[in-house]
Amino acid sequence: MPTGAQRIIALVNNKGGVGKTTSALNIAAGLARHQRQVLLIDLDPQANASLALLGPEALQLPTAMDDVLLEPGTPLQEIIRPTTLPGLDLAPSHARLANAELNLASIRGRETLLKRRMDERLQGYHYLVIDCPPSLGLLTVNALTAATEVYLPIAMTYFALEGVGQVLRTIQAVQRDLGHPTLAITGVIATFYDRRTKLSEEILQSIRSHFTTVVFQTTIRRNVKLDEAQSHHQTIFAYAPRSTGAVEYGRLVEEVLQREATSSRRQSPRASAR
Repeated sequence: MPTGAQRIIALVNNKGGVGKTTSALNIAAGLARHQRQVLLIDLDPQANASLALLGPEALQLPTAMDDVLLEPGTPLQEIIRPTTLPGLDLAPSHARLANAELNLASIRGRETLLKRRMDERLQGYHYLVIDCPPSLGLLTVNALTAATEVYLPIAMTYFALEGVGQVLRTIQAVQRDLGHPTLAITGVIATFYDRRTKLSEEILQSIRSHFTTVVFQTTIRRNVKLDEAQSHHQTIFAYAPRSTGAVEYGRLVEEVLQREATSSRRQSPRASAR
């Protein structure tokens, strides 16, 4: 059982191609490498994280996240699959999830279905990492109502900040209208960073100015090995452990763990007394 509070992190961005799934996958894997028990919940109908971890088997699974959301008799615990990395489990997605989102519209309490499907049997995980679809529909809202915090990947490209305001408004709506006032962005990840370009530097400074201390110091550069790793159904740490992508995601995970330690000290009366 985990010591301290369980962290449920939703990776959210309504733009595709910003490294959201890559970040979810490799943060989850990196945490598992540090002896944390991690569940990666694939809530994206594209199922890229599931394919990366399970390979073609992911397309043949009899049950996946669409069943969890639409079938009351299918608890989240029932669909969880182990991965080849000790400490990392997967709640897989399937293309059927795209149709499931349409069906959610007619269900009472549709915004909190995922939260209600999570029960005490998931308390054995230190981290639940949710990979959201590149949209702000009901699937993402379900992730936000279930999460304790949000990580926001932002690509260092011309349209990087487009839509970020909409993400912030969606989080505010969940805080206000769905009874989750403590939900907050606790991590901003700068992806597709290129230190050689003035544009990357300008965007990085802009997000650091706006989001201040929640922006991770580690930046993630473009690295073809990250894409290759997923096509070979591996994490970057298994596929190319000495690559730039592995080094940078390793550093990012270390920052996540540092924040975990800081949070634990703040919550501990003994630590405060010192």
